[in-house]
Amino acid sequence: MVDFAATSERLIDAYNAKDFDALSALIVPELDFAHFNRDFVLTSREALIEVLRGFATTYAPDRRFEPAERVTVAGNIVVREAWYAGTAAIDLPGFGAAGEAFRFKFCSVMRFNDNGQLVEWKDHG
Repeated sequence: MVDFAATSERLIDAYNAKDFDALSALIVPELDFAHFNRDFVLTSREALIEVLRGFATTYAPDRRFEPAERVTVAGNIVVREAWYAGTAAIDLPGFGAAGEAFRFKFCSVMRFNDNGQLVEWKDHG
């Protein structure tokens, strides 16, 4: 049986470590991703990894999710409440001007399949 809370933490750990191979292995090819406050939608693992690589190399290299303040599990759905922080490397509307630190409270809703792969990721915040 899959521990979905632990799987969500492995996913966040891979994100924070910029380990895009490990991150990719935890995500199905046809992902349902949305960041509602940023009006941002993606439908594939490939597109998400491309965006995350860009953020990690160009926009905010020190970006990270902080440890979760609360993790709630209902079946194969994990709701993770945590701060997302970093420093804008360039002027980033909605985040800050180049050199400015940002910190936002996120609520991430993650749904996994029975094999422990992410099939849906919705960020609010």
